[in-house]
Amino acid sequence: MTAPPRWLLSFHEDTNANAALFERGRPVFAVAEGRLTRRKFQAGFPERSLQACLDFAGIRLDAVDVIVPANKHHFLPRVDARTLPATEHDYFGPLHKAWLLAQHRFARGGLESLAAGRLSRTLLQRRFARLVDFVDHHEAHAASAWLTSGWDHALALTADNMGDGWSAKVFDCETHGGTGGPAQSKMTFLYGSTALHSPGQFYGEIAQLLGFHNLMAGKVTGLAAHGDPTVAYPLMTQLFALDRHRERFVTPPLWRHRRDAEPWASLAKLPREHVAAAAQRRLEDVIVDWAREALRRTGKRRLVLAGGIFANVVVNERLLALPEVDDVWIHPAMTDQGIAMGAGLAWLARNGFAVNAPLPSLYLGPGYGEETMRAALEQAASAGHIVYERPGDITETAARALADRQVVARFDGRLEYGPRALGNRSILYRADEPDVNRWLNERLNRTEFMPFAPMTLAGYEDERFVMPAGGRDAARYMTMTFPVTDRLKDESPGVVHVDHTARPQILRREDNPGMWAILERFRELTGVPTVVNTSFNMHGEPIVCSPQDAVRAFVAGRLDRLILGPWWVARRR
Repeated sequence: MTAPPRWLLSFHEDTNANAALFERGRPVFAVAEGRLTRRKFQAGFPERSLQACLDFAGIRLDAVDVIVPANKHHFLPRVDARTLPATEHDYFGPLHKAWLLAQHRFARGGLESLAAGRLSRTLLQRRFARLVDFVDHHEAHAASAWLTSGWDHALALTADNMGDGWSAKVFDCETHGGTGGPAQSKMTFLYGSTALHSPGQFYGEIAQLLGFHNLMAGKVTGLAAHGDPTVAYPLMTQLFALDRHRERFVTPPLWRHRRDAEPWASLAKLPREHVAAAAQRRLEDVIVDWAREALRRTGKRRLVLAGGIFANVVVNERLLALPEVDDVWIHPAMTDQGIAMGAGLAWLARNGFAVNAPLPSLYLGPGYGEETMRAALEQAASAGHIVYERPGDITETAARALADRQVVARFDGRLEYGPRALGNRSILYRADEPDVNRWLNERLNRTEFMPFAPMTLAGYEDERFVMPAGGRDAARYMTMTFPVTDRLKDESPGVVHVDHTARPQILRREDNPGMWAILERFRELTGVPTVVNTSFNMHGEPIVCSPQDAVRAFVAGRLDRLILGPWWVARRR
């Protein structure tokens, strides 16, 4: 093959199943299965995601040139983790321990012929005639970060719970050639940590100890700012550390993972905000030490990050602050939602077709026409739930409603790629009410410790955030926290966390012209270039995907107004 394939289809079929479509080497569509099934963290074969890729391109499966599955082996049935009995997905449970041990042994080369892995390959090869070789889980993570950074040289770090036997890997990334011939992008694996000793495992266990589902460990990050990390920090050093070479993570032996054993028993007696604060601080300290050693060995000054650990925006802020680091890029779908895209990029790199460039857009999911939107509106209106109209200037209408303190949900254009809502599936409100976090979360039936994120017009970030140059790209996608200025605290207290930081989306006109126009008009009306931006969904559900999802969440959330494409919607009182 002398040119990239016309159509490449890649997919990931474990928790957070997803699929991505590439046209001539560039990603054009990507979606997580849970957005379509309406089940958060949906696991299993991504049937609907793959079909959505084909529908977007208007092709049949036999038109696809290359199909790339991510993950070499799978160790549990492909089911939604939420449907498993507690003992089966509990980090303290026996089945999870057996899974960890199997993953660890696979990484050490002891389970290459594991029956589950062989069966998975056989079934997929029967289903797809053009199936090519599988891409390793962490190789996919690393490719997703490096090959969307646009940087010729970087250090790639991946860290999560586990995948293909590993919990973390370090890659030296280099691009060679390009003068008079094609550039060759190569990722060299240096070392890593197996699933038996995992940062994601550590943080997930803390989440469960504090009463959260292990898949919602991000709540620990928000709670941590309310506690004192010194209270429980000595206990955390027993649960998570680095080996003497600072190459691998160290966690206690499996047989000590019991809720009634130490140090868990002592942690359970402490206020949970102090436990969260200590766990967060320990995670930061260990990841920073691990990264510094990799930076020292390679001499790289640019970091590219992917894996669930780097959904932790405070860890990312700590890494950017290192004197050894100039720039940090986090793949916007840093969790397993980005594995399908990473697998496709890794295959392209292996075959000399990779183009290392920023994503053309982060709005890579499904979009819907006006006919589909009108059908959803008519159905809800006939049931007596809403009224709607088509104003002459939706931008002016929406901006004035925000200025008048109305909660406005926005559904327009294609769905965002990754876990963050970035304006097309967002709930918006003025950011000058300190109490907005409480009452809006109550409407949405959410229990959150993190404040809402600020969406701020590009050009105004320096007067509102202390933002190093190396983090500005990350700030476009809500992947890092930054200290805030006194001006933001005064004008927009509703988006400032108790530790005086915020996780912003810096909005450029070229990224989302429609949303930018609304925010710019809001600034003209109020003098403030910042609004609250939180994801458009009800508690326990994924971000809305279709017009039907949007109308249902709008009514259930008791929001004031909905932008649905060109229509302006109100609930019937």
